[in-house]
Amino acid sequence: MTDTDERLRTLWHDLLGKDGDDDLDFFALGGQSLIATRLIGRIGEEFGVHLRLRDIFDNPTLADLTALVAAARERTEETGAHAPADAPAAGPVPVAHPPLHPYDAPLAPLQERFWKIERTLPEAAFFNQIMRVDVNGDIDQRVLLSALRGTVRRHDVLRATLGDGPGGPRQTVRPDFTVPVRRRDCGDLDEAAREEAVRQAARAEARLPFDLVREIPLRLRVLRFTPTRSTVLVVTHHIAFDGWSRNQLVADVAAHYRARIDDTAPPAPLPYTYTDFAAWQVAHRAAGGMDASRAYWLDRLAAPYPDLRLPEALEGDDGYRSATRPVTVSAATMASVARLARAGNTTDFTVLLAVFLLAVASRSGAPETMAALQVANRRWPGTQELVGLFANTLVLRAPVDPAAPFDAYLRTVRTGLLEAFDHQDVPLEEVVDALRERDGIDPADLLQVGFALQDAWVPATPVPGGSLRQASGLAAGDGQELDPTTFGLTMELRADGPALAGHVTYKADRYPPAAIEALVAVFDRILRTVTDAPETAVGTLVAGQVGP
Repeated sequence: MTDTDERLRTLWHDLLGKDGDDDLDFFALGGQSLIATRLIGRIGEEFGVHLRLRDIFDNPTLADLTALVAAARERTEETGAHAPADAPAAGPVPVAHPPLHPYDAPLAPLQERFWKIERTLPEAAFFNQIMRVDVNGDIDQRVLLSALRGTVRRHDVLRATLGDGPGGPRQTVRPDFTVPVRRRDCGDLDEAAREEAVRQAARAEARLPFDLVREIPLRLRVLRFTPTRSTVLVVTHHIAFDGWSRNQLVADVAAHYRARIDDTAPPAPLPYTYTDFAAWQVAHRAAGGMDASRAYWLDRLAAPYPDLRLPEALEGDDGYRSATRPVTVSAATMASVARLARAGNTTDFTVLLAVFLLAVASRSGAPETMAALQVANRRWPGTQELVGLFANTLVLRAPVDPAAPFDAYLRTVRTGLLEAFDHQDVPLEEVVDALRERDGIDPADLLQVGFALQDAWVPATPVPGGSLRQASGLAAGDGQELDPTTFGLTMELRADGPALAGHVTYKADRYPPAAIEALVAVFDRILRTVTDAPETAVGTLVAGQVGP
């Protein structure tokens, strides 16, 4: 067994949690897109080679992947090139920063979108994100806050303020910073009263905007119930934080807490910071590094677009008021989804997305399916350890061929996804601006529906004396404001043990609840049908479902 074999087998085991024979399949072992993204990042760090998501999909066994990595290493040694010409650049490098003085950096391209909206609507709180962390056990709250400060110091984007400069917007990292904390002693409430107190606090935080010019993009609200039970609401602005950052933040706080309690070394320094990444990405874009992907999207997203409005859509202007409808997928159905995905050499996400797209097509009568998808966008070595904004939005388009069987449509969606992932670096807003200028498009026609499948919540993270546990239940609620770029409706699902749980969030001024009820019912029907009979014609799946 070669050195590459051994090291890659270790990565495989670490990420999939299982030892695998060379002929076992990544998908058969439970591999999904996010795990593949982590694997690509770890391979880049370990071997100095850059893979794409399609490389994992097309080489799903450990033996095939080992051969691919070995060939890429050999090519690198022979040519000095780390990747094919059209692959991502090598990535950012650390910049020396003065430890006791402020320093600044440009905003990353993805951050620019949020700053533009913030400057237009400074009193809005569209981009507030709230993470609930339940703190259980004999936890020293003073030390825990110190651990959080250590984590904020480690991730410089969390202690940066923003402003406009002569060369464009900048973020200034502060060596001295204050993490705003609101505390409330709620007393020993029963479970129902405790949950209501958390919901009320979360609603209040969701409506309180950040002043990014004067404040760091993070604050806390602490609800203390007993000496051994508290809930911490970590409120962040999306300009500095994405979904992936949640687990990283909790892991880093836990590591800093252990180090302080056990008097051990804190976490090792990061290979580079988020502002280093932002500076590199701005330079990468200026040097033409995103030109090929930008051209791909301008071609792929050229108008016209299908009309995906549900038949019950209300007339008049959309507001920002939201509503939600719960969605569940049973463990038994998910087992069938997994079998169908394995047969198609793809992921559960791809199957669920394909079903969602057909459900929307069925209710709208559109001849083409289209949805916006969030991707982690962390394929560069080192980015997976960072807190910051990396997540991007991609738009997938796929025609509806009534004569094609579902499994053929699934292959079309798979191909479209892999192409989109190959070009994920360009911020969607940049593409939309170019399309608006070139074709006069209305962005609302392009961004009508969204779909997301999130990782399961990380189980309780142990710390000396107790645990830190991320908790669910803080999705956008009825009446909460949506940001002005939100789609008409979005289905978001999350692993809940062997099942899925989630919700459809929709614009309440556009759709009555009955429209979403009908959409979810069609989604359930198509999902049950295709997991039992994937050869069913697409026309059969969507037929007879237009209208209420």
